[in-house]
Amino acid sequence: MRAAAHVLWRINNEYRKRLSQAQTLLNLLEQVLLMQRDSRQEHTLAALAYLREQVDIITEEHRRWRHHYYYESLDTKRMVQDTAAVDQALLRFNRMRAHQERRLQDMYVLMDGLPRPESNLTSIPNGDLWTMTQYAIEDLVTFDNFFNEIHEAS
Repeated sequence: MRAAAHVLWRINNEYRKRLSQAQTLLNLLEQVLLMQRDSRQEHTLAALAYLREQVDIITEEHRRWRHHYYYESLDTKRMVQDTAAVDQALLRFNRMRAHQERRLQDMYVLMDGLPRPESNLTSIPNGDLWTMTQYAIEDLVTFDNFFNEIHEAS
């Protein structure tokens, strides 16, 4: 696999993974807080719903990018291989990310500014849902670091 094609494959998979992780954690966190319904948490619940909507919008943008630039065709869902198509997909991915950057930054600031629920409400066997959700959003914000590392390594 050509280096640029390998980069394209890795960034698509990693970005999709990070988006999925953020969606899952936001959904879980929202469900946990809804089960413990507390009037003090209404603002937090509204903010989490907003964050989930934003991740859904970004996920849809990523899906459209894949359908237009990443796949040779929607029938086969094979990744593009032609040099020009790979370069075009990478260019369009960078544009998509640049367009999403401000929204992701705002999401991170919003999550960071929310009052943290009591940890006994958000604690699960794997860790703390609140902290895990913050990290998931941070992973989306800092995705360009992953992209740059991958690009430099190829």
